[in-house]
Amino acid sequence: MKVPPSFSLRTDSERQHRATVQDSHFRWSSGEGQPAAMGQALGIKTCDFQTARNNEEHHTKAISSQHLIVRRGQPFTIILHFQAPVQAFIHTLKKVTLIAQTGEYPSKANKTQATFPISSLGDQKWWNAAVEDRDDQSWKVSVTAPADAIIGHYSLLLQVMGKKPLLLGQFTLLFNPWAREDAVFLKKESQRREYVLNQHGLIYLGTADCFQAEPWDFGQFECGVINLSLGLLNLDKQVEKWGNPVHVAHILGALLHGLKEKSVLPTPRTDTTQEGVLLYKRRGSVPILRQWITGQGRPVYDSQAWVFAAVACTVLRCLGIPARVITTFTSAQGTGGHLFVDEYYNEEALQNGEGPRGRIWIFQTSTECWMTRPDLPQGYDGWQILYPRVSGGGGVLESCDLAPVRAVKEGTLGLTPAVSDLFAAVNASCMVWKCREDGALELTNSNTKYVGNNISTKGVDSDRCEDITQNYKYPEGSPQEKEVLEKVQNERMGNKKDSGIHPPSLKTAETLYMFLEAPSSLYLGGNAQFSVNLVNPSDQEKAVQLAIGVQAIYYNGILAAELWKKKLSSMLDAYMVNSITSNLSFLHFDQNPPENSFLRLTVMATATHSASSLSCFAQEDIAICRPHLAIEMPETAEQYQLLRASVSLHNFLDIPMKDCVISIFGRGLIYRERRYRLATVWPGNILHTQFQFTPTQVGFQRLIVEMDCNLFQNLTNYRNVIVEASELPA
Repeated sequence: MKVPPSFSLRTDSERQHRATVQDSHFRWSSGEGQPAAMGQALGIKTCDFQTARNNEEHHTKAISSQHLIVRRGQPFTIILHFQAPVQAFIHTLKKVTLIAQTGEYPSKANKTQATFPISSLGDQKWWNAAVEDRDDQSWKVSVTAPADAIIGHYSLLLQVMGKKPLLLGQFTLLFNPWAREDAVFLKKESQRREYVLNQHGLIYLGTADCFQAEPWDFGQFECGVINLSLGLLNLDKQVEKWGNPVHVAHILGALLHGLKEKSVLPTPRTDTTQEGVLLYKRRGSVPILRQWITGQGRPVYDSQAWVFAAVACTVLRCLGIPARVITTFTSAQGTGGHLFVDEYYNEEALQNGEGPRGRIWIFQTSTECWMTRPDLPQGYDGWQILYPRVSGGGGVLESCDLAPVRAVKEGTLGLTPAVSDLFAAVNASCMVWKCREDGALELTNSNTKYVGNNISTKGVDSDRCEDITQNYKYPEGSPQEKEVLEKVQNERMGNKKDSGIHPPSLKTAETLYMFLEAPSSLYLGGNAQFSVNLVNPSDQEKAVQLAIGVQAIYYNGILAAELWKKKLSSMLDAYMVNSITSNLSFLHFDQNPPENSFLRLTVMATATHSASSLSCFAQEDIAICRPHLAIEMPETAEQYQLLRASVSLHNFLDIPMKDCVISIFGRGLIYRERRYRLATVWPGNILHTQFQFTPTQVGFQRLIVEMDCNLFQNLTNYRNVIVEASELPA
C-alpha cells in the first residue's frame, strides 16, 4: 500500500449522527423501508444513545457532545423507548439481538461484525448486552465491546428473529487505557491524563547544555481530528487488524511519514516580513495534519521537520493509544546501525564534509507509545519507539518500525529492524578527521562526543522536564553499560557489520592536550569570551598553531553557513599550561546566522616543527538566545469573566526591532487567534502591551504569545491558567 498523492475525507457533518434516533430516522440495512409487520412486532419509538453521559464516563466528552464515542472494554448504555407498555412485546423482545459492525464490508469472519443477544448470560469476553433497568415504557441496555475489539466508526443495529435489522444509530469505538484487559492499559491515572487526555504539550529544542521548552498544541480532541485520524487509518484495508495497537501504530507512523515526506517544503528565503511572518509557524499539530491529509492548512518547512513526532503523538492520543514526544540531544542519525560517525574538518577548523556513516544531530525528536507486545518475547511491553525509515520497496509496515525502549537499552539488536539504528543513535562514537592540504586524512585527538544526552520529555501533570535517559542506556562507565556494549560489539563483529566498537588508537610520539571553555549560549547580536587551554606535559617546548572556526549549523547537523575563522600561534614551554582567551562576537561574523540555526565553535591545535603533527580538536555547540518575552497573568480565572494579560519585551540589541507582530491564542481562552501590529522597539527600550479576553472553558488552559519582527520569528512564551466555573446567581 502506498500513500496516495491526496485523498478526501467526509466532512464532520457527514460523520455526525443524532444521539437520539426518532422513528422517522429508522432505516433497514437492506430494502427501501421498514416492513409493516416488523414495525408492529417491535414497537420501538426511539433509541437514546445517552451521548453526554456515556462520553463523560468514557473520557471522550472533549471530542464531541453530539456523537457517541466510547472505549472498548467498558460498558455504555442506550435506552430503548417503546410505543406501548413493554408487556405487549415481551415475547418478541426475548428474541432480539444486537449487531455492531464496522468497515466497508462487515463480516463475522474478520470480526468486523458481531451479533449478540440482550442477555446477562452472554459471553463476557465478546460483545455483550444486558438490560440494566426497565419500566413499562423503556429498557436501559448496557452494551460492552470486548477489550480487543476493532476500533473505528460503528453502526449499531437491532434484529428480531433473524429478520432484516433495524439501524439504531452510529458510534465510534476507541482504544481504552482505563481497561485492564486492553493492550494499551496504563496503571496510573496521572499518566492517563498526561499521555491520552492532555492537549497542551512541551517539546524540548536546543542543545544538550541549553534547551528550551517549546509549547505545543496537540489538539487531539479538536473538531474533525478523530475523522482525520480514522480516515488516515482507512487507507489500510486490513480492518480486521485494527484491534491491535501494534498494527495501528505501525500503519499510522508509516502513512504520516509518507505524507510528511511529500509535504515538507524547502524553507523559502525572504526578507519580507509580510511574507515571512507565516513561514515558520509551528504552533500545533492540527493545521499540519490537515495540510498533510487534505492540502488545506499550514505547510511545514524542512527547518522544522521535527513536527512529525508531534503530529504522530496527536493521532495516537486521539485514538486512545498513550503517546509522548521525546527529545534526544546529540543523536547519531543515518548510521545504518554503525557505531562510528565520522566528521571531517579542514586545517582551518571548519567542517567540510560528512562521512558515509551518518552525522550527529544537535537534537532529534521521536514518538513513544505505550502498549503490550504479545508479538515479541516476554519483557518488552511498555514504551515503544515509532521509528519511520526509508522503505526498501516493501509494504507499508516495512516503512515504519515499532521498537521497544527496553530492547535499545539492552542492545537486543535482532528483536526488530529499528533497534540497531536506535542503539547507535544513543551509543555511537564520533571520530573527527583532519583533512590536510595534500588530501591525506589524519585522525585528531579529540574528546569523543558522548551521544544520547539528556533524553527528555514533559513531566506528568507538570511543566517540568523529565530526563528519561536511564530508559535508553545504562550510566556511562557502569558495569551494565560495558556488558551491553560488549554484547553488541560481538554480535556486530559476528555478523561482519562492524570491525569493532572502539575507534582506532592514536599513535604519537609527542603529547599535547587542549581544553575548550565556551558559553553554552550567546545572545543574538551579542558577544562572549571563550578560552582555549593548551597543556604541554613533555620536557620539550612546542610551537603550536591554533585554528578557530565558527559555523552556523541546523539542528540536524547540516552546515548552514561559515561565519568566522581565525589563526593563532603559541609557544609552549616544557610542562607549561597556556590559556588563550578570545572574543566570540556577532560583529565578527561574515553574515547573520540563518533562522533556527546554532553556532558551532571548533578549535584545532597542531604542534609544528615536531616529528608528530598530531592535532587536538575541541568543539562547542552554542544556542542563540533571543530577547525574552515576559507574560504576566493570574494563575486562576473565572469562566465568562474578563481576564487581562500583560506582555513585555526588552530590546537588548543594538538595532531596532521593526515590523513587530504579536499573536495570542489559546483553546478555551480566546476564540480564534488574535494578531496585533506594534510600533518599532528601539535599542534599549521595553515594549509593553496588554490584552483582554474571556475564558469560555473550565479547567486547565494555556495562553500562548508569539512575536515576529524583521530580526526573528517565533519568539514564544506561554502561561497556564486554571479557569473555574462561574457561580450561578442565587
